[in-house]
Amino acid sequence: MATYNGEAYLKDQLESLLRQTFAHWKLTIHDDGSSDNTLAIIRDYQQRDNRIHLLDDGVSGLGSAKNYLHLMQHVDGEYYMFCDQDDIWLENKVARMVDAISRYSKPAAVYTNAYLYKDADITPQKSTTIHPSTVRNTLFFNSGIQGCAVIINHQLLEMLRPFPDHVAMHDHLITMGAVSLGTMTYLDEVHMLYRQHRLNVTGNQLNGYLRKAKSFLCDGKPVIDRAHYEANESFYQRYYDLLDESTKELFRAYFRYANSRSVSERLFILLKNRFVLGDKKGILLFKTVLRKPIN
Repeated sequence: MATYNGEAYLKDQLESLLRQTFAHWKLTIHDDGSSDNTLAIIRDYQQRDNRIHLLDDGVSGLGSAKNYLHLMQHVDGEYYMFCDQDDIWLENKVARMVDAISRYSKPAAVYTNAYLYKDADITPQKSTTIHPSTVRNTLFFNSGIQGCAVIINHQLLEMLRPFPDHVAMHDHLITMGAVSLGTMTYLDEVHMLYRQHRLNVTGNQLNGYLRKAKSFLCDGKPVIDRAHYEANESFYQRYYDLLDESTKELFRAYFRYANSRSVSERLFILLKNRFVLGDKKGILLFKTVLRKPIN
């Protein structure tokens, strides 16, 4: 768990961990320099449960992504989950996800879904609606599967260490690692309440199809976000020797797309390489016609 000024919601999350039906876990927390009561809350729960540990090393000011990467350098276990300070885990989350990933002996990640949660109201809208599983349907994702929805095994983390020089977010790294070097599997179940509030690091999710459509058509965003493009470049360079030739060619096609000034050429690249966004067909072609390739 990476924390920063999380006193408003931290207790709810910690209590949800204590209610897990799977009991054999260890929670390692690193705080990023909180100025509120976050550390006091953590230390109180440390006294209550010896499975909770604070990595108190004096390092701060990392930001969310680097805070999680810092934690990933200081843990050792068979399986790893990422726990945001402001969500609520349903009681069977750890048990179900450990059961799902225990079937894999090679590098693997499994993710599940969440309901959006705001002002004590749970919406029926699921947090994850696009499901990447391969390099072909993940490269243009401009994101990763939410870290808080994922469990990975030791084999995947060891393959990713040491990390690339440039990382957009820890969940993007994990997602790209799983689809490029191992296996990414979706467990079609809901095991978390994903809290929405103005301080969400990765932003609030839009509710309703009309608002999503308006955002898609009018937000002025490019097809490829520069930060994720640079992260994919760094990923490609760091793990080049581990990638098979077909995967390398997909990365090269993605780079050509980003640097092409021709809409027809970009459409050709998409069609030739069968690029899509997760399990959604057609969206990427539509974006290519309407938007510039990269910011």
